[in-house]
Parts: sequence; structure tokens; C-alpha cells
Amino acid sequence: MRIHLWNTLLSLFFAALMALGIGWLFATGRVFYQVPLRDLFLIALATYRLIRLFTYDVITKFIRDWFVGARKDSFLDTLGVLINCAWCTGFWFSFIVVFSYFATPYAWPVIIILAVAGAASFFMTFSNLIGWMAEDKKLDVHAKRGEG
Repeated sequence: MRIHLWNTLLSLFFAALMALGIGWLFATGRVFYQVPLRDLFLIALATYRLIRLFTYDVITKFIRDWFVGARKDSFLDTLGVLINCAWCTGFWFSFIVVFSYFATPYAWPVIIILAVAGAASFFMTFSNLIGWMAEDKKLDVHAKRGEG
């Protein structure tokens, strides 16, 4: 098995960033152990929305396009793979959101906005699914009647 240099370095950088961030939160007394379930749910929705925004949405396609055509196994290729992988960006964004939640109260409005947008995207997906299912049923009925 070949070890990819940039994957290893970015993983080590992420681990160091997390250690420094968590160390700073503890050193400044900003960590508390009782995170309300409501806050945890909003943090999860905000993280989901950030992942979706950077990995799939059209508005950030220009960022993903920066890495298209990068030389295989280069730093830019690795960043391109990272930003196009929802599982990979999930680690980074979850750290950013959780760190921000503990670090400053100014992050809270952003977390709420992202959480509302995340919930709205769930509602849109659900309503689209219902619409598609209804359309499929309608086509089945027309096909059975010989109208289609």
C-alpha cells in the first residue's frame, strides 16, 4: 500500500489544528461539558449545510473548479479530492463549527442561519421526493389505462 504524502501531511495538520484548538479552548475555560441537545442538533444541521454548500452546491462550484486538472498526487489534487468528498470535508467543517460554538458567542447567529438552511434543504428534498413519487404514480395510472 502506497502512502500518499499530501493526504498524510493534511491529516497531520488537521490533528495538530484540532489539538491546538481544543488546547486553547481548555486553556481559556471556554469548554463546557453540558452541550444542550438543541445546540448539538443545530451544530449538526449547520455542519451538514456547510458540507453541502462546499461539496455539491452550484454557488461554490468555482472553488471546486480551481482544482480541476491538477497534476495527480499533487497538493492541489489532494485539496480537490478533499473538497469534493462530503465525508472528508465533514471532519474539517465539524471541527470549525464546534470550535466556533465554544470559542465565541458571535458564531451562534451563523450557526443558526446555517442550521435553518440545512433544515430547509431537508424539507425541499422531502417535498421533491413526494412530488416525484406522485408523478411516478400518475405515470403508472396513465400507463395502465393505455393513455401514455
